[in-house]
Amino acid sequence: MKHIGKILVIASFLLVNSLVASGAKLVKVKLTGTFKEDMEMKVGNSGRTEVISSLPYVFQISKEELPVRLQFYSPNYQYLDITIPVEPVDEIGHIYLVKQAEGQHAPVYYANAQPQAPAASTPKKKVVKGIDFNHGVNKAPYTGKKSEKTFALIIANENYEMAGNVDMATNDGLAVKEYLTKTYGLSENQIFYYPDATYGKIAKALRDIKAVADAYHGDINLIFYYAGHGIPDNATKDAFIMPVDADGTDTNVCYSLTRIYDQLEAMKLKQCVVLLDACFSGAQRNGAMIVEARGVAIKPKPAEPNGATVVISATSGEETAFSYKEKKHGLFTYFLLKYLQENKNKVTLGGLADYISTQVSQQSVLVNGKKQTPSVFIADDIADDWRERKFTDSK
Repeated sequence: MKHIGKILVIASFLLVNSLVASGAKLVKVKLTGTFKEDMEMKVGNSGRTEVISSLPYVFQISKEELPVRLQFYSPNYQYLDITIPVEPVDEIGHIYLVKQAEGQHAPVYYANAQPQAPAASTPKKKVVKGIDFNHGVNKAPYTGKKSEKTFALIIANENYEMAGNVDMATNDGLAVKEYLTKTYGLSENQIFYYPDATYGKIAKALRDIKAVADAYHGDINLIFYYAGHGIPDNATKDAFIMPVDADGTDTNVCYSLTRIYDQLEAMKLKQCVVLLDACFSGAQRNGAMIVEARGVAIKPKPAEPNGATVVISATSGEETAFSYKEKKHGLFTYFLLKYLQENKNKVTLGGLADYISTQVSQQSVLVNGKKQTPSVFIADDIADDWRERKFTDSK
């Protein structure tokens, strides 16, 4: 007979800037409490599941999908279902609003874990930018492994204020996060996820990681993933990642790869893997130019990583980082996910780099009719052993 486990749920309805395909705002739900072992959470009737290894745990859903029922499972404990309603109501067993003081950024909702009746209406099918976490490459295998000293910084820039959007970048970021959580056992506290990051948010993201590295005296592995626009400086040809509040004409409000690599080196990390689903020629995923007046792609000057860093980038030279529309991902990210799915905890950096380089080079010609050649840059400190190094420290 299963034991009954109890959890307390705090649901913070934070209206995020990024929008889902239908234009609905995203809602963050935060789970807190205690439990004895890994548990699986089923979200509504969509087939989406997430493995929760520690609390607090934060996930996102579309506001228009509420009400949604959360169901929890583990081998030895039974957890009571919780329904997150459309609007909070002040009743026992339901979510109620705690009045916020002036200056607070978002209302906070609480729910207890008393038994609740099923939602009156059937929850809508779960769709996050077209991702179905139960099928295809998005189905991250659950391994039960833990990566205690691996941290991740994920920046997924899709919705640009003054430039064309990057199709499927949100899908890319969420799917990478799913794999790091489910397959490699990173907790929510180990993943720093920034959708649609402005310049200020990118700077903050790097400060957040530095604080972690300082706390661990550099004894951590870091996975830095970026999907979004990249641009070159017209004069210097230096490569920059482009915040969502930039228009591509002024690199002073963008973040240079050289600066990022210097900041990562200063953290004295045990290992750093940088994954860039972006090109730095000034082109978009559809092949058009970010700045129309520029007219032609520019061959950017490669930025050289330092310390214990391996960089796997989606393109070489003036090429474009294309999307894989059928799969609803960037081409680079699709094959990154596919390799992680097929190899789980046996991923080496050499094997990952070889697979991505081969598959993207071949499939880009077949799918997009144009050349896309991933590039790999290795810091001198790990030039001798980088190929055998593991993707994470999972055990």
